[in-house]
Amino acid sequence: MRPRRFPSAPNSSAPTARTSSTAFLRAFRTRVPRIATAVFAASAIAALAACSSSFRDIAPTPAQSAAEADQLFESLANRFNAVAIAPHYDAARTKIAKSALVPSRVFDDTSVWEGPLSGAGRRLYVSGTIEDGRYRLDSRPALTPPARVGDTRHTIALTQVAPSIYRWDTQVDMGIGSMSPRGMSVFLNALVAAPHGRTERELRDDYHAVAPRAVAAFGRGFAIDSIRVVPSAGDITNVALTVCFHPETMRSAFPAFAGYLDKYLGPAKYHIALADRAGVPMFDIAGRDRAITVRYRLHDGHVTSLAGAPRAWPDTLVLTADVSLKVKFFTVGFKKLVTELAITESPHERAWTIIAQHEPDWDLPLVTERLIRTPLHRPFEGAGSMFRVAVRDSGTGTTGMTVFERRARLEVQESAIMRFLGSLGAHAIGDLDGKVEVEEDRFLHDGFVALQADVRALRR
Repeated sequence: MRPRRFPSAPNSSAPTARTSSTAFLRAFRTRVPRIATAVFAASAIAALAACSSSFRDIAPTPAQSAAEADQLFESLANRFNAVAIAPHYDAARTKIAKSALVPSRVFDDTSVWEGPLSGAGRRLYVSGTIEDGRYRLDSRPALTPPARVGDTRHTIALTQVAPSIYRWDTQVDMGIGSMSPRGMSVFLNALVAAPHGRTERELRDDYHAVAPRAVAAFGRGFAIDSIRVVPSAGDITNVALTVCFHPETMRSAFPAFAGYLDKYLGPAKYHIALADRAGVPMFDIAGRDRAITVRYRLHDGHVTSLAGAPRAWPDTLVLTADVSLKVKFFTVGFKKLVTELAITESPHERAWTIIAQHEPDWDLPLVTERLIRTPLHRPFEGAGSMFRVAVRDSGTGTTGMTVFERRARLEVQESAIMRFLGSLGAHAIGDLDGKVEVEEDRFLHDGFVALQADVRALRR
């Protein structure tokens, strides 16, 4: 019996896999951006220490601001609290992940989807909530909105568009308390603006003093190795923040999780650049050798262009990505993936939407040279692929639940090359077994509980 299942789960030797739109993209997500949550937490520690007064502006009063920040970290702690997955959903997500690039294998599987298998669409609904001190995930015939902090609602949809062509649509909503979209913007701005007018020594001294619990918890694996702050004329501050993964500090408490991250983060290389439509660089993220470096520039405490005269961020940016990963004996990835990042602000929503309509230059093994590569273009045709994150409130003017939303859309065309890529993704996902997941959840849960405790200490 795997520890993440409900107690009534039958024995199974099948590897655990988390559901995603595609196994290949999921493999990338579980190896490189998998550290994004820890990077966010490390940045939050710095911001908490350097700009604790800024958090008072999240809501109309300091007391309400502190309460909303507390709810945010509580929601994240709940989400990773001793996660238990019901047998039906556990089996369904494994099948979906293994068949992500060959959807016909799972399209007519009655053990996966909710409701009768009729027409061109399939649906799976999953609900997550805290029960009896554990976070439980189970499939449902229908979903209700998140009612408590940390509650999640997952919708996985598969549609047959044409013979051998399928579209995945996924949506995950998580309740994060009563923090408004505007409050989230204030919070995120506090994260990036923390180094303005301060030195690295001042930042380090402060976050060790103000966030000791979070520093200790997330320090069991991740650390801010450097914060280079270079002021210049015109109230401009250049910032380079490097967060590193240190497997040697994680192995004693989380050996399986440390081994998994070390295996895939070690050889990974990636570069993400944001620019405006004129090509002026705005933000830069680079990763290799278990380290991720974020470079940006502040003007009067706000993010501005990386070069030249200060420019405010536009509503639409060009995002270019290069990624190189190692799976089994193969190096796979892409270069010059050019996408559009649209930023939406309204009274009841803040959203960031990435649209990919241009096929990148693929870096694939020589064994694929003889395979037809036309299906690789399919995800970028028409409306293209989409990934969106948003924070939205109820819009009713009451203290209803604010939701963090994540959505994705991807079309795939079945073929030999997609089956090959799917096999690589399945291998990486297979390494993400139950023990790794248990340790990952415990690491993140401990970290966010510690961060919540530090926030509460500031209120005293």
